[in-house]
Amino acid sequence: MTSKRSIILFWALFLVPTLIMAVVAFRLLSHEQERISQSAIRTLSERANTICETIHLTVEAVQENLEQSLLALDQTQLEKNLVEWEKINPLVRNVFIYKKSQGLEYPAGGMASTLEERHFIARYDALFSGRINFDFNGGVSREDTGAKGVATSDFGPEKYAVSPQKKTESSRQKLVALSRVAQKAPANEQADVFFEKTEQKSAQRSGWIPWFSENRLCILGWVQKYEEGPIYGIELELMTLLSRLVVDFPILSEKGAALVLMDGNGKFMHQSGSLVKSPEDKPAAVSTVSDLLPHWRIAVFVDDTAGTAPGFLFVSVMLLGIFIVAIVSGGMLLTRMTLQNMKDARQKTSFVSSVSHELKTPLTSIRMYAELLLSKRIKDENKTQTYLSVIVNESGRLTRLINNVLDFGKLEQGKKTYHCTSFEMDRFLYQMIKAHSIRIKAEGVEIITQVEQGNYEVTTDRDAMEQVVLNLLDNALKYAGNGKFIKFVLDKEDAFIRLKICDDGPGIPKAQQEKIFEKFHRVDNSLTSKQPGSGLGLSIAKQILRDLKGDLLFEPMPGNGSCFTARIKHHDT
Repeated sequence: MTSKRSIILFWALFLVPTLIMAVVAFRLLSHEQERISQSAIRTLSERANTICETIHLTVEAVQENLEQSLLALDQTQLEKNLVEWEKINPLVRNVFIYKKSQGLEYPAGGMASTLEERHFIARYDALFSGRINFDFNGGVSREDTGAKGVATSDFGPEKYAVSPQKKTESSRQKLVALSRVAQKAPANEQADVFFEKTEQKSAQRSGWIPWFSENRLCILGWVQKYEEGPIYGIELELMTLLSRLVVDFPILSEKGAALVLMDGNGKFMHQSGSLVKSPEDKPAAVSTVSDLLPHWRIAVFVDDTAGTAPGFLFVSVMLLGIFIVAIVSGGMLLTRMTLQNMKDARQKTSFVSSVSHELKTPLTSIRMYAELLLSKRIKDENKTQTYLSVIVNESGRLTRLINNVLDFGKLEQGKKTYHCTSFEMDRFLYQMIKAHSIRIKAEGVEIITQVEQGNYEVTTDRDAMEQVVLNLLDNALKYAGNGKFIKFVLDKEDAFIRLKICDDGPGIPKAQQEKIFEKFHRVDNSLTSKQPGSGLGLSIAKQILRDLKGDLLFEPMPGNGSCFTARIKHHDT
């Protein structure tokens, strides 16, 4: 009871800190996983902000170059130059000329205009018709650098060549370069008209109007070079701008993440990353692209079931689980070893008690009969012979017990040595039966011998084999109970000689049959409780036979009884 309480206390003191440590470790791992997830989102958000800043600077540079290019157009052939520019520059979707006094001068309405031009007029009708009060004068004013210093000329396709770019330039650099134009001075025949125009008061105003039509963003750029001059400009081709911007969009190496460029309607315009998401999904973070592209944003999407942080949590929990399993397994191993040691201690205590009792019994008998013979009071010759026979038998019993104890110690330490010689196993068996026939018959048991014809020569330790046979014989005599015979069978099986010692006693319960060869083990029933013993005989016999490359097996007899088979290596093999 004390040992059970000690084990329960051990597990209580062992498991409680382990469980507390496991809970704390799991919470720390969860917090660490959340921290890593938030760190990953912050990193992606910073990359999104960098992309937004790059897009803003690029669009700003493009718009500024377009403004400069518009201001540099030859005013004498403004419509022609604008139309030609629209044809050659993919950034220009439509061009227009507006005069405050006349309204929209170009493109002209009616059937003379193209379908795209009619759509343009309808798209900005509220602006150019005055229904929406927009002050074109609210644009950016530029310092008058002196109109006479600006050289302009007719603007044809051959005059508006894009500045040459190096092959190593990025898409952003190419886009900015596409918004710049190179011009030549006006033709001589137009010089007078040109310089006459430059006498006007310079305005140098420009600006960009974000316009929403049918929930789609459109961007209108305008300039006004002179106070009394027209307002003219372009409608930016957003698809061309977008196609050039997304080329330099970074490629995400992170799994389970995506950066998505979205327009004002939440439509995906471009995506970087392997994670597949839909516009209905909620992003982890959002960055506004630029005030030049209203309502456009870059969304950060992270998959909670994949990626770095969940992988970290999985590996961490797995390692924590292995650690806890290792601790619990260690505790179970310690408990098992403790229980085994306690069992061994009990068995050894019982063994010492049994051996002490077994040593005391023959010694008492030997001393008692020796004293009777020494006193010379026994005159009957038959009694003298009986007393001497008891002394001899008890001495042999004492010798076997001492040999078992000594052999047990040597076998446990692996120090038992064997001296192998060649002899005939059948002759050895007959000698053993003859030597112990008196003892066997004294128990009222019949001896049955069955030896098949053949060569039974073996090379093994004769003394060790004698001890094995004596242990098996003692076992049969002790526990055969009311059995009527002991049967000795000698035959061959493959490379082994089989020596069987069988009895017709009560047998061994099935539940105990696997344990009978364990050291100190004794079958617990009414028969064994009446017989002295240490529980070492069968264990020693089996270990000796295994050391000699044989084995000891048990099989129940049909009906009742037990049969032990010693398998001995044949001399020929």
